Amino acid sequence: MSEPNAPLTPPDSGGSDPTGVFSALGGALASVAENLKDPPLLAGFGFGLLVLAGALINSTFFFVGLLLLALYVVALLASFAFQRWGGSHARRGAGTTGAERPADDRRVSVSRSRQVRVSDSGTSGGTSRVAVRRSEDVVIGRHRDGDAEAAAPAVPAPVVPEPVAAPAEPHVESAPRKPCTATLVRARDTVVDAARAGGDGVRFAVVADSGCGKTLLLEEIANELKADRRLVLFVTAGAPQYGEGRTVEPAEREMADYAACRQIVDAIAADVHRAYVPEGGEEPLLTAGHGRELETAILATREVRRPEPGAGTHVTIDVSRSHDVRIGDIGGIGDAVSGALTPPVSRLVEMQRQLTRILDGEARTRPTALLVDDVHTVAGTQVEEWLMALLRGLSTAVVVHGGRPAAGGGSLPGVRQIRLGLLSRDETTAFVRQRLVEAGWQYAAATAAAREVAVLTRGHPIGMATCSGIVRDSMPVDSPVAAVRALLLGGGEHWDDGDAFEAVRTYVDGRAARVTGRPVALFDLLVILRRCTPEVFGAVLAEAEDVTERHASQLYDWLSDCAFVSPFDDDADEGWRLHDYLRENLDRRFRRTRPTEHARLHAVVERHYRARMNFDEERDEQSAYALGARYEDPEWQRDSQEWLHHAAHLSREEFDGAKRAMIRLFFEAFYWWDVEVAFSYCDQLVAAYRALPADRDLRWVAWLEQLRTAYVPGRIHQVPGRDRERWELAAEALDEIADYLRLRRGRVPTDPDLRRVYIVFCQLQAAVVWFGSDGTPADRARASEWFQASAAACSDESELWMGNWAASEEASLWVTEDPARARALLDGLEERVADEEDHELPVWLAATFSDIAWAEGDPRRSFDALGRAALHGAVYHVRQETFGQYPNLYSDSLYRNILTRVARREQEALEAGFAAEVAAAKARCRALFAPYWLHIGQDPGDGFGLPHPPAETDLRTDLTDFARTAKWMIRNMGDELEKSLEEPLRTPPPAP
Repeated sequence: MSEPNAPLTPPDSGGSDPTGVFSALGGALASVAENLKDPPLLAGFGFGLLVLAGALINSTFFFVGLLLLALYVVALLASFAFQRWGGSHARRGAGTTGAERPADDRRVSVSRSRQVRVSDSGTSGGTSRVAVRRSEDVVIGRHRDGDAEAAAPAVPAPVVPEPVAAPAEPHVESAPRKPCTATLVRARDTVVDAARAGGDGVRFAVVADSGCGKTLLLEEIANELKADRRLVLFVTAGAPQYGEGRTVEPAEREMADYAACRQIVDAIAADVHRAYVPEGGEEPLLTAGHGRELETAILATREVRRPEPGAGTHVTIDVSRSHDVRIGDIGGIGDAVSGALTPPVSRLVEMQRQLTRILDGEARTRPTALLVDDVHTVAGTQVEEWLMALLRGLSTAVVVHGGRPAAGGGSLPGVRQIRLGLLSRDETTAFVRQRLVEAGWQYAAATAAAREVAVLTRGHPIGMATCSGIVRDSMPVDSPVAAVRALLLGGGEHWDDGDAFEAVRTYVDGRAARVTGRPVALFDLLVILRRCTPEVFGAVLAEAEDVTERHASQLYDWLSDCAFVSPFDDDADEGWRLHDYLRENLDRRFRRTRPTEHARLHAVVERHYRARMNFDEERDEQSAYALGARYEDPEWQRDSQEWLHHAAHLSREEFDGAKRAMIRLFFEAFYWWDVEVAFSYCDQLVAAYRALPADRDLRWVAWLEQLRTAYVPGRIHQVPGRDRERWELAAEALDEIADYLRLRRGRVPTDPDLRRVYIVFCQLQAAVVWFGSDGTPADRARASEWFQASAAACSDESELWMGNWAASEEASLWVTEDPARARALLDGLEERVADEEDHELPVWLAATFSDIAWAEGDPRRSFDALGRAALHGAVYHVRQETFGQYPNLYSDSLYRNILTRVARREQEALEAGFAAEVAAAKARCRALFAPYWLHIGQDPGDGFGLPHPPAETDLRTDLTDFARTAKWMIRNMGDELEKSLEEPLRTPPPAP
């Protein structure tokens, strides 16, 4: 569920208690023991025992003591029973559907009174009403058990001193690929031992300069905690993209912060997924059912909406001709009133609260650890506050976060700091000597070379590990110290002084040359790439250096084991990057000394990502329409951020081409989601576009933002003449974009990006022309021309589905003025839609057929078409574009649109004198959905009997009864789903 009301239940441990008797007995005994802690009960119990002891002296004491003891036992049992079962009836409705929730109606009516005070403990659902008329000194309040627990005060952070180096003896373990030194092992054991000792609030902050082992230490901690069968969530924080060289507006900053926080949420969900779908044949930690529920709940926090005031209740307050009225909180009524007066909870805060509640609930039922790397990247931002609030809220989990010294580290209560720095000369020497001895060096020669490496690197861990690898792999065994120095320094004093970094370049490029048989500038590419996966690495290396797939695979595997690359936390499939210590230093120098080559390589990477951002790549077995679901894929969204990073480094000429693709990406994502429901991905795109270099022409970003905020989403809200100011702003933004890109109706661009922009632009332009107008025949004709222009441009196979939508939208314009024309526009469209595997458009087509039938004077066919629209809309919650999708805000909006249309059509029919036809239509719809009502065991009543819409907790997951029922409908009502949208509904037999 998207917002669980209770901690998630762990999977069955496999114990032998099939009936639950022992579990119930154990719970009862625990509750009795807990009640014995109550001071009055404990005192009375003890007093009774003392009086019983007096029976040794006098029998009267015996009977008095026995009576007192019996009374206290009764009180104890009553207290236990109340705590165990007493509140269940009031809470039962919390997790049920609207049809199952018991009524909770609370009404207070006061008239012509003075000094009225109404208070209540609140409701958990139902209806609350307070009516106060012509009264004075009115107080409406709510008794509270206490405010939320205040945040724990910050505790001065004790510092765990850097462990003293062990004696410099040769290490006897097998050589790891990373510099896992004795210092790092002791630091790891400090955290792991604290976690294994138990207790709440195990919190550590790892503080280290770049390259000193922070990420490796977190890796080691994660591996040890996983070995304990602990749920380990290991993620990497990323800096919000504000851009440089300009003032960032608050709204822009908020969008960038949200995007950064959302990436953390995605990473946590990915770790949960691997806990129940592990890689490499590992044993799952979570059961499939529980793991999927937890993952879905975490992902659902990304698209949070602030709860509406009084959510779950119907609140009515009527205060007239009264004085001195004060409204607090009674059953949610105070929320309803004060909600309009208090600042709204931001999206970030609500997302953090929901995520904290979910993770803390899991941590209370299963040993859990949350490790966060690179917290320094968010220092001083709202993302840091968001992250620290999340970590503070995990009261029982092991929490470890790592960052550079600039990051605070002491903001969590009780946090202990582990500082990592340069290694001693003895420890450095011992580490390097071990690597060389394992490679066949003599102990004396290895010691001499190791001491030289210790001097050259000054004990810097990443330098020590990198140099030991270079010496081991590039030099003959037992080489003299002078040769070692010459190889590593290249003329500098220390290995990281200017040209000394060239030793790493020579090492990497030399390996590439040996693998491919020719020179390959591999190291430059590693400096440019921020994320290397096999796919990205192979594709980019092929274009930049013409390296074959086999050779690229060999080089990727070799680099994956090198000490100078860093993984993204513990997610092997997320790839790796050149260590920040090298990449950050070398990238600045690369850009300054060889700007042309720097831009060329960025352009190579940018072209690869750009190809993934549109529909131009091969579709495998998916339809072109189904590919739109990629906008909802976290991995795909992450790739789009990588694309924009590389696009920011393009030359001005190449940036123009990327700019067209950026506008296309926004238009397609907006067309996919935002025309019906606002979607956060478009927010993220605008934030990322604003972070592009300020010296580029970015006027178009403001127009995209204006279009996003002005366009009125949701068909149910789109009415000609309504929201005229918003439609005017949207039209203005579209006109600016059209002039900027030189788009003209009837002139289809040849550029593939501009062509797709043109197709979407024409449909959006038709909407603003029609809904921003008075709805005259001339306005209708103008809008129709724009839809025709869009449809005419959809000649490629990948665009046919968009042409179908344009035809459907144009038909909807003509249903009242020229229903015959509307019907002609829809001729054959139902079959074409089926070929495209578009499961959404049939819902709108059926609604349009209903409008046409109504305009033709056929109310029966109109109601029947709406019944079929409701059927397709109900199953669309789980039958969208791809497998595995679930009810969401979009499918909810679509289905509720149909429910609203049915209600409006009923009202129109009754006003037109078709009461008998309405009654017959209701009977036919009830007959259509009779299997549904029989399946859920409810009475459809005397209405149309349409399926229930989803509750808020039914969205963003398919693990609810609602989603399972929708899937049941697909399996058991498939014959009706296959019928034509205009086929009449069956008339049920008359009731006996």
